[in-house]
Amino acid sequence: MKYIISSLAVALLLSQSGAAAFSADSKAQQQTLRTAGMPAFRTAGFSVLALRMNGDTVACVNSKRKMVPASNMKLITTGVALMRLGKNFRFETHLAYDGTVSDGTLKGDLYIVGGADPTTGASVPCAKPIKELFAEWKDIITNAGIKRIEGRIIADQRYFGLTHSESAGWSVEDIGTYYGAGPAGLNFYENAQHFYVTPSVLPGNRTIVRPGYPEAPWMTFINSSVTSEANTPNTLLYINTGFGPYGEVTGSFPVNGGGCTLECDNEFGAYTCAYYFHKYLVSNGVSVSGSYGDISPYGCIRTDLHYNRAAVPAPEKESLVDIGRSLSPTLAEIVKETNRQSDNFFAETLMHIVGKTDGGSAGYETCRTAVERALSQIGVQTGDGCLIFDGSGLSRKNYVSAEFFVKYLTAMTRTSVFPEFLESLACPTDRKSTMSGALGRHPESLRSRIRCKTGSMNGIRCYSGYVLSSDGDPAKTIVFSVLTNNVTASNASVSYALQELLASIAAEN
Repeated sequence: MKYIISSLAVALLLSQSGAAAFSADSKAQQQTLRTAGMPAFRTAGFSVLALRMNGDTVACVNSKRKMVPASNMKLITTGVALMRLGKNFRFETHLAYDGTVSDGTLKGDLYIVGGADPTTGASVPCAKPIKELFAEWKDIITNAGIKRIEGRIIADQRYFGLTHSESAGWSVEDIGTYYGAGPAGLNFYENAQHFYVTPSVLPGNRTIVRPGYPEAPWMTFINSSVTSEANTPNTLLYINTGFGPYGEVTGSFPVNGGGCTLECDNEFGAYTCAYYFHKYLVSNGVSVSGSYGDISPYGCIRTDLHYNRAAVPAPEKESLVDIGRSLSPTLAEIVKETNRQSDNFFAETLMHIVGKTDGGSAGYETCRTAVERALSQIGVQTGDGCLIFDGSGLSRKNYVSAEFFVKYLTAMTRTSVFPEFLESLACPTDRKSTMSGALGRHPESLRSRIRCKTGSMNGIRCYSGYVLSSDGDPAKTIVFSVLTNNVTASNASVSYALQELLASIAAEN
């Protein structure tokens, strides 16, 4: 279908852009205006800016309009993390104990002292398999002369000093999901929990819910979800809290849905880590007479996760005897996973570690200040073009304009970490990224030159990044940001239209 934009509408759109003058006859600009006039976007938020590195404007509509960027926020978080921490930065996890060691016996508790490594037990390519990591921890214990433990395995998650790991700006429906899991000082499997759900044979009856990985024998799971009529939506939701070992699966699942894996939040990631390491030690010849537990966000040792008014305060970290450490993958590897797979958990961890490193606190206010300071150091002021609320983009309180993204992405090209930053972005020809298969009807020579971060939430589709020049000239690289909000059309139709717009921008160089 051909969409006709009146000359008055074109003039209005261009007057709102605030970008440098350019020819409105460019094919990319014409495609941008056609896309803006489509029924899906006509009454929605629509903002586009694409500039060549030499300053030429390729496409521009409403470039100053602030939008909810969804996961495009990860561009800022990961870039700042690389700048402030360095591409070779690694998170540290330490093994320590209290008490004494005599004749191979530790008479006291063994502590897993977290340093916020987001990859511990994670099922991602850059993470060390959990059995390898546990073997490394066991070697640390053995090298310290410990063969038996007359005490407990305690997970110390105090590194970030947070009592709640989720952002206050996240929607209630997102908290409880795997992508709404917040990081702590010690994590396990990205603090996620899986359930397997199958429908009953009759609508109205309870669904069948089985806990999956990781095991959580301390949890009491309540199932109030029901089987719904055929072809109805899947509205399953997991509700839990860090205040006690209880969780509820609620909502409905269609009778003809077959089955699904419900990926949820695990509020007790550190506790889970202690449980699995306890099992590993016992099954690999290290006697442990005590149980397992963690240090609560309020600083007390707990072994059953129930509220205990007389809980014992944990020892200060400085009083523990440190016996060794393990290291995470490099920050460059973590950033690559964060952007290519749009990993919220990793992104939030990176924001917290920037705040902890630069401002001495992992609280969100300190983190936001640290990020804004880092941006100003590369000549990018947030001003009225960027409002940062979290690191992943899950909050709808983030607001960023296309113009700000282009300024920021341009500034990133002048940093020493730009090669690692660019390498982390998704590409349509990369089967392991969120852009896999995009622009499929276009030639690989065009698709392979696009590097970007995708962003999607209900009613939101965004793409920001770079188009590399076909002749390899960096000056011809196009920096772009395409942001849409409040779109009610189907995801498939919206994605197709926006990807065709990306193709038209890419064709300009």
